[in-house]
Amino acid sequence: MNGGNVSCVCLPSVPYGVCLLHDGLAAVTQRGEQQIQFIRVDGDTLSLDKSIKVKGPVIGISACDSHLVVTYDSPGRVKTITMDGRVIDEIDNQKAGKQVFKWPYFIATSNSGDIFVSDSGTSTIIQMDRTLRITRTFTSPMLKEPHGIVSVSTDQLLVADLERNSIVVLNTTNGTVTPLLGQADGIQKPWAVAWCPDSKKLYVGSDKRQSTLSVFKERNEH
Repeated sequence: MNGGNVSCVCLPSVPYGVCLLHDGLAAVTQRGEQQIQFIRVDGDTLSLDKSIKVKGPVIGISACDSHLVVTYDSPGRVKTITMDGRVIDEIDNQKAGKQVFKWPYFIATSNSGDIFVSDSGTSTIIQMDRTLRITRTFTSPMLKEPHGIVSVSTDQLLVADLERNSIVVLNTTNGTVTPLLGQADGIQKPWAVAWCPDSKKLYVGSDKRQSTLSVFKERNEH
């Protein structure tokens, strides 16, 4: 990308999930360090803030109300925690009473407070309420290995499918999955997605072997 300012900070291990919070803060998960690092965003400048330790290899992260919702693998589980790391709610396969989570990597929260987790090990998108009660699961032949996930409206999610080299739209009201972008658009091994409602731009990050970031702008007809 050309033009504009870029700011970066060095972290002790590979960053996995990231979410924007409030008052110019972002939170980044660091699986190797088993911690969440907070980053101060001041205009175009980034700086390290506090960090909190968590119990386990944390991967995905999203903000829900005044708390954080995070995913773990080994074993797969989801937790709601406070900003200082105290666990409020937790769900895993044992608590669910069945095999729900295998590789729950990415997580997103809708404006209505619903929580969505993409589990690439089961090819499933899992919907939960604020108490981490599972309310619905979504599967489709078009969801092979879902990774990055982002809520773009009350009933729509964008999902990156690593295996199918595609970005799809999941309608959470009726469960339909519609293709949005694919290999013909330059999508290769999409790992993460982010949506900017102000600029109407979609950011797609590839996996670490490709190491690219692609930006797509919403077409006028949509």
